[in-house]
Amino acid sequence: MAENTSPQWRIEAEYIQSCNCDYGCPCNFNALPTYGNCEALVAYKIMKGNFADTNLDGVVFAWGLWWPKAIHMGEGIGQLYVDRKSSPQQVKAIEEITSGKHGGGVFMVFPSTFVETRPTVIADIEFHHGLYDASFTVEGYGKVKSQHIRNAKTDAPWEGEILVPGGIVFKKGTVTSVDWDWTSKDISLKHELKNGHMALATYTNEGCIA
Repeated sequence: MAENTSPQWRIEAEYIQSCNCDYGCPCNFNALPTYGNCEALVAYKIMKGNFADTNLDGVVFAWGLWWPKAIHMGEGIGQLYVDRKSSPQQVKAIEEITSGKHGGGVFMVFPSTFVETRPTVIADIEFHHGLYDASFTVEGYGKVKSQHIRNAKTDAPWEGEILVPGGIVFKKGTVTSVDWDWTSKDISLKHELKNGHMALATYTNEGCIA
């Protein structure tokens, strides 16, 4: 939990997640990642929010994330991308939220595992949210395309959700199939048919509250 001296903030956001695990992601169930390490590119579109007196309505940002092992084992790398339409005050607010200094569940936990936080990049971000079919593009750096998981025999679309009452990222999210890529300096990733989650989530200094 953040100290009482931290600026008070709250964001209600549409959330798109990709990672390198198989469908469902063992990390959601306190298990080790499918392939031993964690890689992700995630994005948020704030529907309503503020950081202290800074209004964050409509701000879009993405987070590139990499760990050599499981997240809790540390040595991670994080890089923040903020949409070019954001004001300097909004960019600063998102940097503060993702710094780990002001609570916020995932926004506190993930930075505590980083060995490197790369400089914020201002980029054009295109974001389209849906329960299963969704996408975002960080121009020049990466993209995520989400769709239904398909039945291996009939090709029929599959739908399902996971509930995580104590979740730090979301409380309820759909499970999807994602193709995604991300490039940042020495990191160059490309994955197909991997785990994705779409969610609506609310975060404050106290963590992910809905």
